[in-house]
Amino acid sequence: MKQNDFYEVNGCTEFIPVTINERYNDGVDVTIHGPIRPFRTTVEQVYQFQKPHEPQKVVIPKYVSEWIGYCKANGLTLLGAIEPISKFGKGLADTFTGELNRCLSWVGFNQNAFARAWLDGYEVEEEKLYTVEIPNPNKIGNEVNVLMMNGFRQVIIKKEFGNDWKKEKGFQLTEEEIKKDFDWAWQFAKEVE
Repeated sequence: MKQNDFYEVNGCTEFIPVTINERYNDGVDVTIHGPIRPFRTTVEQVYQFQKPHEPQKVVIPKYVSEWIGYCKANGLTLLGAIEPISKFGKGLADTFTGELNRCLSWVGFNQNAFARAWLDGYEVEEEKLYTVEIPNPNKIGNEVNVLMMNGFRQVIIKKEFGNDWKKEKGFQLTEEEIKKDFDWAWQFAKEVE
C-alpha cells in the first residue's frame, strides 16, 4: 500500500489519507494523516478506494491557448470555438487579435485534443526559440547581422556587436517568425539553449 492512499476508516464516509502500519486479526494499526498532525491508532476495518481519475491535460500550442481563453472570455461554447464563422461572416472572431486561421487550421486537424483541452484543461507547449546570425564575409571586427523582432512585431535585420545579443528576448525567435519573411535565413538558425 502506498502512503497517503485514501481509505474509509470505521465506516467514516469521508476519504481519509492513511498509512497502514500493521494488520491484526481483530483490527488494523494505521497512521491517520489529519489536518493538524498525523496520529497513530488501531481501527476495526479499513476499506481502500480508488483515487478519483484526473484526466491528463493535453499539450497545445500557445496560439491555441490564446484562442481558448478568448472564446471562453466572450461566452462562446465549444462548438462556437471550433466553428466560429457563421454564414454572415466571422462575427466575434473578427475581434480576435491572434492568428485566427492558424488556430482554426490546428483545431480542424486536432478536434479531439481541442475538445479535451476545452473541457479538462491544458498545458501550453513551449515553442523552441532560435537566434539567427547572417554570415557576412566582409564584416568588420565583431559586428554581426542578426534577425530581431522590433517593437512593431516585425522581424528585421539588425547590426549588433559581440555575442551579448543572443541572451536578449528580441533576438530569440520562433521558427514561424523567422520563416514568415526570412525563409532563406532559416538555414542559419541556432536553437537557444
